[in-house]
Amino acid sequence: MKSWKMMCWAVAAALIIGTGVSAQDGAEIFKKNCTACHKIGARLVGPDLTGVTEKRSDEWLRKFIRSSSSLIKAGDPDAVAIFNEFNGTPMLEFQFSDAELTAVLGYLSGFGAQAAKTDTAAAAKAAEPALVFTDADVEQGRAIFQHSMSAGGPACVTCHNVSDAGLIPGGLLAKDLTHVAGRIGDQGIVGILGAPPFPAMAAAYNGSAALTEKEVHAITAFLVHADKNTAATAEVGGKNTMLIWGFGGLVVILLGVALTWARRLKRSVRHDIDARQLRTI
Repeated sequence: MKSWKMMCWAVAAALIIGTGVSAQDGAEIFKKNCTACHKIGARLVGPDLTGVTEKRSDEWLRKFIRSSSSLIKAGDPDAVAIFNEFNGTPMLEFQFSDAELTAVLGYLSGFGAQAAKTDTAAAAKAAEPALVFTDADVEQGRAIFQHSMSAGGPACVTCHNVSDAGLIPGGLLAKDLTHVAGRIGDQGIVGILGAPPFPAMAAAYNGSAALTEKEVHAITAFLVHADKNTAATAEVGGKNTMLIWGFGGLVVILLGVALTWARRLKRSVRHDIDARQLRTI
């Protein structure tokens, strides 16, 4: 069975050579699109992908990668279980071509059951070291969150809200991050900030505008602090505050328009002249 499966992957790899996507590209595609949420040999935002090609069928993996939400809505038990296990965090949907999916799955097939048998001591040695944050890191992260990055990237508060003392209400264009550390952990935050998987975020912090390691560490420290020191109801409060400010701004604008309209010129500039001339007739 195992030899048959390896033969299938070998044939698939051979078939995609003519499409311009090589087996080696699978590693590059994975690095560019998946490493923010997944690792080989450890859980991150999403599950450990060691041996995933042996646990799930090729057809299921292709469907899940392209649209996990469709499988979840359809009630697929495996998709629903994964969604629930990882705090309801949805997986991004990737419109990879068949050749790109084959390359990625071929790359993942190299981390099969044998790789999963690594002994406990070796796994502990390779584990990510615990992140340590100081009060200075938190303050720096709070400042960075509210202002532009050192390389000119937009401030996080433009799109995200975090309910924290002394922080201005943030935007509602993206998810509230008050308790993101509780959902995906500090390593998950580092992964996403270091290699943003979201198109808008990737474009905003691309090339020279990419976040530095110090900025990533400081923002992570601030988000961990916010998660631990903000009540669970704060997210709703932050959204309500933003809505109140938005409604207040709308009222001010409408009042300005009303006052301007009331003071408009209601008659033509020649009205008085014409009136005098008519009286002399």
